[in-house]
Amino acid sequence: MAREILYEVTSPKTLSEMTAKELEIALQTSKIGLMSFGATENHSTHLPLCADTLQGVELIKRTAAKLTEMGLPAVPTICTPYGVQSNQFERSHLFGNVCLSQKTFIAMVTDLCLSLVKNGFERLVFCVNHAENVAALHVIAKDLADIHNVPVIVADWVPPMNDEWPKFLKNAKHQGHAGEDETACVMAVAPNLVNLDGLGSYYPPEDHYTVKESGLHYYGGAVGIYLPIREDDSPGYVGDPADATAEEGEICYELYAEWTAKIVYKYWGPK
Repeated sequence: MAREILYEVTSPKTLSEMTAKELEIALQTSKIGLMSFGATENHSTHLPLCADTLQGVELIKRTAAKLTEMGLPAVPTICTPYGVQSNQFERSHLFGNVCLSQKTFIAMVTDLCLSLVKNGFERLVFCVNHAENVAALHVIAKDLADIHNVPVIVADWVPPMNDEWPKFLKNAKHQGHAGEDETACVMAVAPNLVNLDGLGSYYPPEDHYTVKESGLHYYGGAVGIYLPIREDDSPGYVGDPADATAEEGEICYELYAEWTAKIVYKYWGPK
């Protein structure tokens, strides 16, 4: 029976796609490991539950390629397929979410990092993907530095992209979870897993009560709030996902990887 190809694996290889010998050779060139942290969560009717993980794998691969071009090679290692629960302040569409508690996530990622160090990695980069993981990642990075003397950079590309997305997306208004930009990113790597049929436009009611830096911390604001404050009437996404194209996704990855690579180069590149 013929089997449909849902998506393809592209180079460069992540750690799990390498043989042990290939990893040994890679470590002779670089001891910087790039990690990302995905999720298994509801992305409405148009994106797979693994949307964050697909994007996380792609990000560390492209960032590794960028760093190699810049003369600071790095190895794309792991993208975890499970993260912490979605922020219910933003949405309550949680059916399908398979998540970890903060405590379990912190313990899991810490063990993975120490295992990478045991295998020969000396510095690690946490490339943010599932935004709700950000708070835990900072805790992990601080403990790895304080307790184990492992240098870690936490690179959250979301805030610096806030003024980039309007330049090329069809909709200048902020696209949230599973919106135009995220849908475009999944289309760029796994178009057969995306179904745009029947999608409309959705934005939450406009909030006229403004306070300086009142946005959520992982979008570049100064606030952390996690339980719902109003009834969620969204279709499971915010924005206009039907407008997404794979070409937009390519631009997104280019920007995310370039920013992340520049951050790593800024702190760990030649002085």
